[in-house]
Parts: sequence; C-alpha cells; structure tokens
Amino acid sequence: MATRRLSIRKIKEILRLKHGLGLSNRAIARSCNISHKTVKRYLERAREAGLGWPLPEGMDEEALEERLFPGT
Repeated sequence: MATRRLSIRKIKEILRLKHGLGLSNRAIARSCNISHKTVKRYLERAREAGLGWPLPEGMDEEALEERLFPGT
C-alpha cells in the first residue's frame, strides 16, 4: 500500500515544532494528527537534505519539495 505524502505546509509545521519549539516527536505527532513514525521519517529526510528551522531564506515550497524528494 502506497503512503500519501504529507503536504509541504504540514512538513514545514513539523520542522517548526521540532527545531523552533523543541517538541518531542510524539508531541508533534499529536499536534499534527499523524503517527510519531511519520514525524521521524520526515525529520530524517530533512536532516539528510541539510534542512532545519528556520528554512533558508528565499526557499519556496517548490524548492523545499525538491530538496526533500529529489527526482520525484
């Protein structure tokens, strides 16, 4: 079963809650109504892409998506 990708808006919220506010993965999961494993997976993608919070100045949603999901 294929998993649907989260919206860029929700991914940005995960990054903000983790790096901006220091919330735990489980707290972020509750806040975003997703599983803590999903939070972990997206945070790992962001770390591998060299992203944190705040995002680099001028990075729009399209650029963020390309960094997180290259070649898709």
